[in-house]
Amino acid sequence: MLVKSGNRFCGEHAIHDAANTDRIVCPNDGKHTILKAELDAHLKRCNSRIIDADYIRVDANSIRGETKFTDKIDRRASEHEICQVVHKIWECYEKVVKHRLIVEQRRNELVEQHLSENDGLCVTKKKALVQISSILGHIEAAGVLPTSPSCCMFELGAGKGQLAYWISKVAPDGNFILMDRSGSRNKWDKAAFRERPDLKMKRFRCSIEHMDLNKIDELKNSKEILAVCKHFCGSATDAGIRSLQNSGLQFNAALLVPCCHHKSRFAEYGGHKFLETWRMNDEESFSALRYVASYATNGAKEGENLEGWKALYSPLELGRRAKAILEIGRAEWLESCGYETRVIEYVPSEVSPENLLILAMKRAIE
Repeated sequence: MLVKSGNRFCGEHAIHDAANTDRIVCPNDGKHTILKAELDAHLKRCNSRIIDADYIRVDANSIRGETKFTDKIDRRASEHEICQVVHKIWECYEKVVKHRLIVEQRRNELVEQHLSENDGLCVTKKKALVQISSILGHIEAAGVLPTSPSCCMFELGAGKGQLAYWISKVAPDGNFILMDRSGSRNKWDKAAFRERPDLKMKRFRCSIEHMDLNKIDELKNSKEILAVCKHFCGSATDAGIRSLQNSGLQFNAALLVPCCHHKSRFAEYGGHKFLETWRMNDEESFSALRYVASYATNGAKEGENLEGWKALYSPLELGRRAKAILEIGRAEWLESCGYETRVIEYVPSEVSPENLLILAMKRAIE
């Protein structure tokens, strides 16, 4: 948005102007602002509003309510608390985590062919497709593609739906349920239907913490269900795992690619048992762990003359290790729910620093 003459901020950021009286933060989502005079009209059309539907049960999959607001990201760690935790992060990774991490980039033939035929794609689009290619490769290798009408793929936080689009191209006979809390323009759903009008793909608008999956007929009527997510933000991943538990449905597999660990919340996080083993299962330690994790993605420069906790170990490496610790905790949580898990570095960090996925396969009942 443009900045009007004489103003310091554009309209979207006028909330930060000390003289502002007209613009307020949206009550539905703290990520955007609105004109106070247009509040009532905006709340009726806001993409982040909770709509009235059978499949919506407020806070069904959360511990303390909404996970999306930045003002509910608990407390910030002090320098002393971070110094206390970085040694634990380093030791935990060395003794346990690095032995559980698997480095394995896979490829899907169809996506790779598209990449080779479209060399002029921008770097961002290429990187997104490299990630999708590896994700699809892992789904294929695990044998959990939704290849028949009795199988269903459920995507949490689908966004524009590009991942679901490519999975549906590889397995066009399955059912596809997409969930995202906001509306989205230029969705890949349209391209999927254009290429295959009889495709069984349906989209629901809802935050995962409010979604009662047992009310979705396509999921209830499926014999096998694969849950997927790509770059599911912060505690949304924990709410997503909780939604699978709460549904009572037979999810035979889940492939989860979390991101934004710095937005995870202590109460919502599900890997407390693992953190307890390493004396990091308290709000002070968790806030430090969460903060350190941000250094894997925040673009901070490595260098000399660093002070405090940054002088103890490489902040970038600490951030990478903190992320891995949080994922191992989630993997152990899934194991306690009856899954066998693998935590995989599925693409190099140059493709995406958010490069860990959790592959969970339901254990066979003996």
